[in-house]
Amino acid sequence: MIVQMTVILKLEMPQDSLILEKSQNWSSQKMDHILICCVCLGDNSEDADEIIQCDNCGITVHEGCYGVDGESDSIMSSASENSTEPWFCDACKCGVSPSCELCPNQDGIFKETDAGRWVHIVCALYVPGVAFGDIDKLRPVTLTEMNYSKYGAKECSFCEDPRFARTGVCISCDAGMCRAYFHVTCAQKEGLLSEAAAEEDIADPFFAYCKQHADRLDRKWKRKNYLALQSYCKMSLQEREKQLSPEAQARINARLQQYRAKAELARSTRPQAWVPREKLPRPLTSSASAIRKLMRKAELMGISTDIFPVDNSDTSSSVDGRRKHKQPALTADFVNYYFERNMRMIQIQENMAEQKNIKDKLENEQEKLHVEYNKLCESLEELQNLNGKLRSEGQGIWALLGRITGQKLNIPAILRAPKERKPSKKEGGTQKTSILPAVLYSCGICKKNHDQHLLLLCDTCKLHYHLGCLDPPLTRMPRKTKNSYWQCSECDQAGSSDMEADMAMETLPDGTKRSRRQIKEPVKFVPQDMPPEPKKIPIRNTRTRGRKRSFIPEEEKHEERIPRERRQRQSVLQKKPKAEDLRTECATCKGTGDNENLVRCDECRLCYHFGCLDPPLKKSPKQTGYGWICQECDSSSSKSLL
Repeated sequence: MIVQMTVILKLEMPQDSLILEKSQNWSSQKMDHILICCVCLGDNSEDADEIIQCDNCGITVHEGCYGVDGESDSIMSSASENSTEPWFCDACKCGVSPSCELCPNQDGIFKETDAGRWVHIVCALYVPGVAFGDIDKLRPVTLTEMNYSKYGAKECSFCEDPRFARTGVCISCDAGMCRAYFHVTCAQKEGLLSEAAAEEDIADPFFAYCKQHADRLDRKWKRKNYLALQSYCKMSLQEREKQLSPEAQARINARLQQYRAKAELARSTRPQAWVPREKLPRPLTSSASAIRKLMRKAELMGISTDIFPVDNSDTSSSVDGRRKHKQPALTADFVNYYFERNMRMIQIQENMAEQKNIKDKLENEQEKLHVEYNKLCESLEELQNLNGKLRSEGQGIWALLGRITGQKLNIPAILRAPKERKPSKKEGGTQKTSILPAVLYSCGICKKNHDQHLLLLCDTCKLHYHLGCLDPPLTRMPRKTKNSYWQCSECDQAGSSDMEADMAMETLPDGTKRSRRQIKEPVKFVPQDMPPEPKKIPIRNTRTRGRKRSFIPEEEKHEERIPRERRQRQSVLQKKPKAEDLRTECATCKGTGDNENLVRCDECRLCYHFGCLDPPLKKSPKQTGYGWICQECDSSSSKSLL
């Protein structure tokens, strides 16, 4: 039905459909002929300031935006309906494909500088410090009045290739306190450039805003015009070649050759541009054309052009007052920095070699001294034994003389046993006798006694180990506290295979004692479906320091208790099989759990969730090689000590 109705409507109104099609074709033809200025991105063309197009490259620009003089450079197309006078931009007249000195982009319309370089006319208008020799014609462009420190000083926030982000000169957003920087042509692509009205009398009528501060509607239509301009410039050359006749194309080429010959003559007779007396340093990496040439050379040589981004942070000042890095450039500062860095590296290498030789000599002397020290210790021990024998013989002779005389004779001081001197109370007990050990401690793994300051004592086997000899090696001394101690990996494995270790007493340097247990590995979780074990009844409900809570099955509850000394001997001599470790209940919240979220106290053997501890934890507080007790056992042990 819908198809039939549409057919009927087309038959009834054929004239309206024809008018609509004609209007669409007319509008599409009109849109194809709309020209956009590549400087201001405007599409208004008037007789006084019309948009003209280069007959060679097809670029379009306002006469006022490019500084075109109608009397000398071209004839307005409005003067005659069939005006055929060709017009060319400055780059086409000189026959070059220029590269801008102020930005890395290659599209757009250019102006020549007084030194023979090329810049975008839009870059010359918006970059501060750029001057023009003739304001009306906007040529030649002068770059010497601009400070060269601006080249590569800021990074463009719109450049897609990071290698060109610091090339040329970046301008800042004109909004107050805004720190956005970008190239002029990059901002033009995003529609961020704006110009004050002709009625406003402003010294610098050109403004640039970042995406955050720019007008959204203004930015939208400028971005649209820029994309339309780019597509038109690409299509215009092919279409114009098809539309122009061979005679017209030959005439344009002849006219272009005349302009290029004239430009070549003017370049040879042009006076030399003024340059500063002192050479101005400029980083090589700030030139987009130089980077393109180096990249092209690398491709021809087969070298990868993927380079890492250079850290351009301000490293001029350092802790010692010397510059650590300077951006590479053909300047006197960089050459001095390079030579200074090389000399410093040579000095550092020589110093390292000298220190290494000194270290080797000291190590050899240390080994010799260790050998001599061990010999002296052995001879000292022999002399002490001989002295003890002689003292005992002298005391016997002296006692015999006393019995002969029948009097009690005082033993002379030389025959008395030497006593160690203790500091008195007046001295405050600060003086301590430093007695060297008879024999240096040796490592239990490498069996060497060097690096005594790196030896670590195991609290279980009482052997010393080097930090680097352990498996895995340690980088620093482990921390020992009241609630934790350290043991070697062998003792840790032995303790995990034994049954529940009995408690031992360890004396701390301050005279206090604390309980210590061997560390046991966590046992895998056993599911609830396992057959229940015989019921166990606790002997005592109170927690006492120095004794853990023990359980006895109902069948053995009437048997006599074994004394503690006997139990210790039995545990050492006879190893019983270890019972299965079931961690299924938290002592605080009575909730179920397993080895992944429960931790067992080595004192009371109760389990706690990580989150039920005070303070709550995200992971197990028990570390490999250390013991752990809960807060209640810690408080009970501290009270018993008091």
